[in-house]
This record gives sequence, structure tokens and C-alpha cells, in this order.
Amino acid sequence: MVRSLEVRPLDAGDAAACGALLAARHRADAERLPFLEPRLGEPAVAAEAVRAVLGRPMAQGAVAVRGERVVGYCAGVVQSFSPRDLAAQFLPLRAAAVPSAGHAVDPAEDAVAVYRLLYAALAEGWVRDGVLVHRIDVPAGDRAVEEAWLTLGFGRVMTAATRRTGEPVEGASSGSVRVDVATAEDFAVVQRLSRELAAHHRRAPMFWPDVGEAAPAMDGFLRAALGGSVPTFLAWEGSRAVGMQVFLDPGFTPDVVRQEQRLYLFEGVVSEAVRGGGVGTALLRASMAWAAEHGRELCTLHWAAGNFSGAPFWLGHGFVPVEHTMERRIDERALWGRG
Repeated sequence: MVRSLEVRPLDAGDAAACGALLAARHRADAERLPFLEPRLGEPAVAAEAVRAVLGRPMAQGAVAVRGERVVGYCAGVVQSFSPRDLAAQFLPLRAAAVPSAGHAVDPAEDAVAVYRLLYAALAEGWVRDGVLVHRIDVPAGDRAVEEAWLTLGFGRVMTAATRRTGEPVEGASSGSVRVDVATAEDFAVVQRLSRELAAHHRRAPMFWPDVGEAAPAMDGFLRAALGGSVPTFLAWEGSRAVGMQVFLDPGFTPDVVRQEQRLYLFEGVVSEAVRGGGVGTALLRASMAWAAEHGRELCTLHWAAGNFSGAPFWLGHGFVPVEHTMERRIDERALWGRG
């Protein structure tokens, strides 16, 4: 007789069993995604990653057990941001987030069935506490995992993608554009282009909110980036800047990506009037040449799922998806009548 699944809270004593599941999933992911961190395929390293998730403030987890054996787990963290925080420009002000290291299911199990039980156990508490936005990072290309979360009402909101900096940047670039490294004196130009990018994301079908309170934090972040260890590149047509790429080290590169020699493309924008004319290709060719010359083997970025111009450009210029962020927003009427 096959024993039924039971779900109980996850505690530190489950880290080794959960780490073994995470390591097995990661090794399978790495077979199709060569950019991934190989050490995470080791059960001991993966167990430490699970402990790190559990050690965060407001962490909560659940494990699925068949008999005495852990066959799945899920752990998330409730995150809250002030509207004045830089993160408010990109993330919900209050959400439960499950990182990539926060979940895995034994491949011999039905991922839909196991994830459904695990999510139910966690979501009950999150909704009871008024947390109605739920997010999870899933490996790109794992159809079973993504399908499990799709059946639970989640959809893609963000994709992280990686390319090798030394690979050729294909495509024609604009011959009328020069690309320079920005200096502190270029801050006003950097600020203008960053705000053009923000305005682009507020349009359909992305509809990102305009969080005006976060503007000072964003300006401070961009100023700091101009004085950082990696450059900001500007594309000029005559005396007017028409494109920009801002880099960080390691920035917001997902933990699943290889740790050494990482570079993160924080903002990439081309002014709408010249979009499609090769400005973006010229920028990327210059920035990837700099990265390769300075020993940065990999470059990673994120794009919004609905970015109708950004996603095709990055996919067409060598970036390979490594992780998707999926999100579900619970109808606020679910709170009606609850104590």
C-alpha cells in the first residue's frame, strides 16, 4: 500500500533532507543551463542554502512526508518595504516570497500534487496575516515545476537571463552612435534615461506602478553606481544621449547563477525615438567587450514578463533564461469574515 502524503512545518532538522532534494533538482537544471552554480548540486551546500532561507526574518516552511521520507518542501519569507525604499520601484510593498532555494520535490513524486499541499499549508497563514501577494522563483525550463505553480494560479512576472560576455554580439549596430563610459558629471543624463525606462514599464501591458516616493532612493542608487567598480555606458547621437546600460557587481544576480566573475545589467534602455535602429546592439557590444576584457565571464539581467520590446531584444542577443519569478495576487475578498 502506498502511504499518503502528510504535510507538517519545516524546521532546521529537515535541512539535510530538503538539501538533498534541492541538490538533485539543481543538478538536473544544470544539465540544460551551463551558467548555474555547480556547488549547489552538492547536498551539503544545498542544505546550507535551505538553512539560510529558514534563518531569514519572517520565514516559514512546510515539508511533505511519505512515511518517514521527506519528498518535498517549500519555504518562503514575508517581505515588507517602505514606499521610499529602492525595492518599492520593482517589488510589491508586502509579499510572501519563495526563493529558488526554498522549494523542491522528489522527481519520483507528482509535482502538482506535492506543491499544492505545501502551498496550501503556507498560504493559509499568509492570507490570515493579510499577505495577499505570493511570489516564487522557479528554474527556467522545468516544465513540471512551472506547471505545478500555474495550476495554483501563478503567472510569470519576471525572467532572469544570463549570457557569456565573450560570445559575439550579433546584429547591426548604429554607425552614428558613439558609446562612452559615464562619469559623475553625466548624472542628469543617467537620471533622465532611467526615468524613460520607468515610464516604459508603466505602459501596457506591464502597468508597473509609479512609486514617486522611491525616486530619491533610485537617484541615490544611480549616483552610487556611477562611482562603483563597474561602469555605466552611454550611447550618444551627437550631443544627445539616446541609450544607457548600468552595471552592478554582483547586483541582483540570482543565487543559482555561478558565483565567480558575475556582472549584473541593472538598467538597459534606448530612447523610444531611436529604438530598433541598432543603438542597443552598439551598447551591448561595447559593454560585453569591456566585461570580457576585465574577466567578467557572465552577465545576468532581469526583464518584466510583459516587456514587449525588451524581452525579444535580450533573447535575440544571447541571453538565456535561467529563472522565472511567478506571482499570484489573492482577491482581497478572501479576507472578508476572517477574524
